[in-house]
Amino acid sequence: MADQELTDRVQELISENPVLLFMKGTPEAPRCGFSMRTVQVLDTMGVEYGAIDVLPALQPLREVTSEISDWETFPQLYVKGELLGGADIVEEMAASGELATALGVEQPETAEVPESASELPAQSPPLKIEGS
Repeated sequence: MADQELTDRVQELISENPVLLFMKGTPEAPRCGFSMRTVQVLDTMGVEYGAIDVLPALQPLREVTSEISDWETFPQLYVKGELLGGADIVEEMAASGELATALGVEQPETAEVPESASELPAQSPPLKIEGS
């Protein structure tokens, strides 16, 4: 069973942030290809989002997200409190227009994403799981 205090904090972050990405690394420095791909899609959408680096507490966060959403792998994108999915699902939703609808933004004219993380525009700073 996941730590209740951590579970409560994660649920609080999900409810407080309209768009929240649990990822390996940060938007400015993703630490896995799946996280990088998800960041690229979000940046293409032009939406602000919160991000949590799961690496400092990977196993406890896996337990919490498994209980909350029955999903253990990262990245995980939550929009308006609901899990949309990981990188593949987010990319599919972006291509079909479903992601733009879920985010409440217009579908970008082009589906192209930057070639490398160094080309990514700066986004919201990562959120801290524990107090500041």
